[in-house]
Amino acid sequence: MAWSGGLDSTVLLHRLVAARRAAPRALRLRAVHVDHHLQSASREFARHCRRVARQWRVPLTVLDVSVPAMRGGSPEEQARDARYAALRAALRPGELLLTAQHADDQFETVLLALLRGAGPAGLAGMPEAMAFGEGWLLRPLLGDTRAALATEARAAGLSWVDDPSNPDPRFDRNYLRQSVLPLLRERWPALAATGARSARFCALAAGFVQQTARRDAGVAADGEALEAAALRCMSTARAAEALRVWIADQGARAPDERRLREILRMLEARVDASPRVRWDQWQVGLSRGRLILQVVGAQRPARARQPVADASRQVEQWNWRAQPTLRLAGGGRLVLRSDSHGDVDLDRLPGLLRVHWHTAGQPAPAFAGQRRLRKLFQELSVPAAARGALPLVSAGGAGAAPRLLAIADLWVDPAVRAGAITRSAARFVWRPPA
Repeated sequence: MAWSGGLDSTVLLHRLVAARRAAPRALRLRAVHVDHHLQSASREFARHCRRVARQWRVPLTVLDVSVPAMRGGSPEEQARDARYAALRAALRPGELLLTAQHADDQFETVLLALLRGAGPAGLAGMPEAMAFGEGWLLRPLLGDTRAALATEARAAGLSWVDDPSNPDPRFDRNYLRQSVLPLLRERWPALAATGARSARFCALAAGFVQQTARRDAGVAADGEALEAAALRCMSTARAAEALRVWIADQGARAPDERRLREILRMLEARVDASPRVRWDQWQVGLSRGRLILQVVGAQRPARARQPVADASRQVEQWNWRAQPTLRLAGGGRLVLRSDSHGDVDLDRLPGLLRVHWHTAGQPAPAFAGQRRLRKLFQELSVPAAARGALPLVSAGGAGAAPRLLAIADLWVDPAVRAGAITRSAARFVWRPPA
């Protein structure tokens, strides 16, 4: 778990130690402390964590993190981004990272998002569970208030450290805690609970919007560009959300509302026109009926690593009966895991499979009697930039076009899909390289 040494994370670690004592074989526990070196007391925080970790017999890793000074972002955001990047890198495959945000933190997050003009995704606050690095991030204290955690800590005789920057009202969250929330709580004592309920409603709405937007962006995708004609067939709201997803998937910061409206107006431009909309170092332009996102005057952020176009990433033979886990030469693992609720019928699956890749910029392979690979990617809402990183599983190919049986763990061909009379079922599990 992530352990700052403060009250909230100390209570969470204390609960986990008690749970490990009750079921030592079921729970393997380790703690990670991130030292940002942003204040003189940070070394004392690390010493305190080491001392308590020895007392509670919890393996502890202290991560030294430097927070780069960047224009345009708050120090709180930059420290948080650096902390989560370090935690993501430290998480091992299959591990669960627990953090100690609680109900009051959630309300502060939602209120800050409201003050910054966020939409449903921002007003959804922090999710209780989310995919994170090689595992998952869980926030088990979102149902507890700060006051309840303080009472529990005092009753258990716990010791913790207090961040000396907490009283500093220059930080937005501290200002809310000191000057705003006490007044609100006098009038609405249950604000944390009611705010959490609103956040859950916003999360449901945001999830539906993003799911639809990702599907729309996939339908309009033409490589890394978007087809203007496809966007014009959508309502203004749906086209706007598809644009947001498309921009985010390419690593760019979202444009403000004014520039987003300008991009939408570009869809109605004349055929011979070449309008441009720019924000920060990013630019969206219209060329030959396609919207193209470009970086202007700065280096484009690193994208997800694509498969290397060499022989080791072209075709691998897989005898899944003898080897249910295939470790791919180019990195990552593809697993055929037995599962009574899986979507693969093992009796229909050929014993020898071929695993290969689609290389960006190359013609998509042809498969026997099936939809084009590009169309499948669009239906699955897979961004163009991520398509080359997904292993393709096929069979056949001796003198005839092969048949595509699976795309990573996202899609299974109906010819091998499990049904009501399936006797032995399984599912593909794709573990990409770290």
